[in-house]
Amino acid sequence: MSSLQSLISAPLHRSSPEYDGAIDPFAARLTAFASLSGNDRAALAELVSRAAAVASHTDLVRDGEVADVAFLVLDGIACRYLQKASGARQILALLLPGDLCDSDLIHLERWDHGIATLSSCRVARVPRAMLEDLTNTHPTIELALRRARLEAEARSRGWLAALGVCSATERLARLFYEIAERLHAVGHGERHACTLRLTQLDLAECIGVTTVHVSRVLRELRQSGVIEFKGGQLRLLDRAGLAALAAS
Repeated sequence: MSSLQSLISAPLHRSSPEYDGAIDPFAARLTAFASLSGNDRAALAELVSRAAAVASHTDLVRDGEVADVAFLVLDGIACRYLQKASGARQILALLLPGDLCDSDLIHLERWDHGIATLSSCRVARVPRAMLEDLTNTHPTIELALRRARLEAEARSRGWLAALGVCSATERLARLFYEIAERLHAVGHGERHACTLRLTQLDLAECIGVTTVHVSRVLRELRQSGVIEFKGGQLRLLDRAGLAALAAS
């Protein structure tokens, strides 16, 4: 496999950790990177307790605003994005249950991108002081967050490569496969099926094409028998076939 193919496919094939349904998605996410103690889990539970419901397509923060709070997604799907003055938007990354955005907050002054929900979500707002205290007093959590950031950066590099060299069909296949894998890793779905309440516009902004193009690609994927996507539910009918298409 070439280095470029490895970069595109690596985030898709990371093994999922063992998941205990009693563990919240944030703890499940970090457990993939480090062994958490009881004190670590108690500290994470304090962050999780701050969660509140947020409606779909709501801005959590906008480009240029003061960076004084991080966002922990516990349910639903949110995103990082950049938007032109014309209103055109490019989604830079999806934030799924268990993702903390941005654990590097203590080094920022202002956000250089926006964060918004794509579906209805449960989100905990984590103040800068609380995040700094968490990483200073719980080194294992700090290590797990650092490793989670490295994984996210690798995924971002893969997406950058995909936008440059992959077809829209390959990009959408990659998106579906990645979402199913990431949700399964924190107990929010199966490897072959998950809830996915994204619109065709959301998908278009993820893979950098028009909604008309997304409609054509969805039809192609359905007709090829690799997925079924309707009513906010995604089923991977041919998971191996979808994975091969995503990494092609």
